[in-house]
Amino acid sequence: MPKKYHLPGPLPKGFSLRKSIRCAHLIMQVYALYQQWSDAGKPPEAKMVFTPVSSGKLSFSRPFWRTLAYRKKIAGVKRRVVERTPAGACVRKGNILHVIFRGTLSTGEKMTNWMGSRQDAVFDDLEGGGVHRGFHECYASVRNAVMEFLAAEAAPDRTIRLTGHSLGGALAMLAAMDIATSGLPFRALEVFASGTPRLGSRKWADYYTQQPISTWRIANEKDLVTKIPPEFLGYRHVGVPILFSSPEHVMAHSLKHAYLPALLAARKPNAPS
Repeated sequence: MPKKYHLPGPLPKGFSLRKSIRCAHLIMQVYALYQQWSDAGKPPEAKMVFTPVSSGKLSFSRPFWRTLAYRKKIAGVKRRVVERTPAGACVRKGNILHVIFRGTLSTGEKMTNWMGSRQDAVFDDLEGGGVHRGFHECYASVRNAVMEFLAAEAAPDRTIRLTGHSLGGALAMLAAMDIATSGLPFRALEVFASGTPRLGSRKWADYYTQQPISTWRIANEKDLVTKIPPEFLGYRHVGVPILFSSPEHVMAHSLKHAYLPALLAARKPNAPS
């Protein structure tokens, strides 16, 4: 079991508050792209024109999309619904390749969160590992877009940095395992995940730990999402835990109101609140 660290510190060697804050801002911009789409009436992908969003000097406006199918009762009859939503973004800045995943927002994503059984991941080389079936389905729906971007941009002198919040953190970890076992070139492979649920079996988690992936799992100790699925069902976390505890009045799972403020406060722990 990895050693636990607590904000504001001392923090483990290799962990960067600057990078983690940067990643949190990028995730918020991906949420903003989804909100643009929602405010526009959720048009089809071909008809949606996004206004660019920015984080520092990095600006982007072309998200990758997720397609999920589920059954829903409409006018008393169960019908198959196909849902396509903006799910994240891939952006290059210099020698850093950013892959950013947002958390659960759509109906289809909420339904996949409850697919608690495990299945082998089809994108790694571990037999009988087992990851959460719903999270696997969500990643599989965007895998082509992510891997096409990386196949075009990855190089031995470039860092691949994956980040996500909630469901998005789990997808960042699935993508990291995919990349680590795919043969893609990279200088470093990093994951900054916030508010992430447990993802896979002990066997899968142990195999993940053997890969050349620097994984930082930022978790609010009051956030119930980080405690599911439960360990007694065989699920385990991966990554080095960076923990904090939010004030009682704060929404414990909120990236904007809990996670980002905790990271910012740790950067200047002696500053007045």
